[in-house]
Amino acid sequence: MERLEPALSRARAAGEGIVLPYLMVDRARSGRLAPTVTALADAGATALELGFPFSDPIADGPVLEAAADRALAHGTRWVDLLGAARQASRILPTAVMTYANPVWARGLGRATRELRAAGASGLIVPDLSLEEAAPWRRACHDAGIAHVLLAAPAASAARVARIARRSSGFLYLVSRFGTTGTRDPSPAQALGPLVRAAHAARDLPVLVGFGVHDRESARTALASGADGVVVGTALQVELDRGATPRAVGRWLAPIVAAARSVTGRAGERSSPRQDGNSVRASSRAGRTRT
Repeated sequence: MERLEPALSRARAAGEGIVLPYLMVDRARSGRLAPTVTALADAGATALELGFPFSDPIADGPVLEAAADRALAHGTRWVDLLGAARQASRILPTAVMTYANPVWARGLGRATRELRAAGASGLIVPDLSLEEAAPWRRACHDAGIAHVLLAAPAASAARVARIARRSSGFLYLVSRFGTTGTRDPSPAQALGPLVRAAHAARDLPVLVGFGVHDRESARTALASGADGVVVGTALQVELDRGATPRAVGRWLAPIVAAARSVTGRAGERSSPRQDGNSVRASSRAGRTRT
């Protein structure tokens, strides 16, 4: 089981372009999870974001909200998340995304230890602000998993830098206002200063999410200098249409190719820079309360 942070850092250093697909845990689909994750890995996914359903998913748009409702209706519980993490983490480094309430209900220390024991190596909580994050950061550190923080597009460069310094695994940069969905991310001119602020503050991968749904939207997001993308809603749409694991892999492959082409070119542009600072290999990188 490879861990999240070294896997992302290695892909970043190699200029591969990080692609992190999102899958919702659903008890009714548990038998399809391993073949789907395997197909995503074969298509070039770097790691996986595994979502645990919640009844009030404030960061999620209609597609993922409906997927969460279905999963809850199917009786999906915390034990199903742990089982899914065990399966997925044998194939790809796995971060769990859920909201604060289910974790608090389980107990912060207990939940993070259980996630680590199940093979998860990261935790993403989109309704958790920087000011509330200290106990979560300590619990994740004690359990040995990364605590991934989100930065909103309206954040100042100084705030993004503070968030980057406290995040681990990667920094999740929300690309646009509103919830998850297939609307295109903000242009590079808007995201670029935030990516640069994060990279200046911390040698940590920056991944852009919300709105990445095909090769062109991936290129748009990565033109900001980010290190990778998170792909969720569009993948869920494919699954809702009945796509087989093989079809899901074929669907993801062009996004992976686009990510690698953009980050590779960016690495070539930045590599000759020599100044007083250490040169980073391939360095780039609403309702969400961050």
